[in-house]
Amino acid sequence: MGPGARGRGRLPNDRPHMIRVTGSVDVPWLGVLMAANFQHFTGKPWGATALLPVPYQQRILIEPRSSRRLSSQSALDLRLSKTITHSAGRVELLLDVLNVLNETAEDSIATDNWSSPNFGQPTVFVDPRRAMLSLRVNLGR
Repeated sequence: MGPGARGRGRLPNDRPHMIRVTGSVDVPWLGVLMAANFQHFTGKPWGATALLPVPYQQRILIEPRSSRRLSSQSALDLRLSKTITHSAGRVELLLDVLNVLNETAEDSIATDNWSSPNFGQPTVFVDPRRAMLSLRVNLGR
């Protein structure tokens, strides 16, 4: 690889395809607002590297950075919101369910050094499905 080879290929966080769709609907007979957010991302690119020991330790690319990709990720988040109005103000009860599809894609690898026993092994994953319940109080008008 020549000296200019470092400037070629995709950047480490390059995701050529990203889709985001959001929407909400008011359900008046229930007094509930429902909202959804869906996101899909192409996986991050990476390529194998090697460490050269002479004259000093230097990391070099041995394949183009875009040779490999982490798994693509899809995330669906949902929210239910119920507002209760009374003389002192408003109370809003919120239920958020994040990662409804329980996506398990990797987000990072241990190392891209091809001579390492941990080469290409995933270490960080998308957070698992979780739910949050919250209460928002607005006193006054």
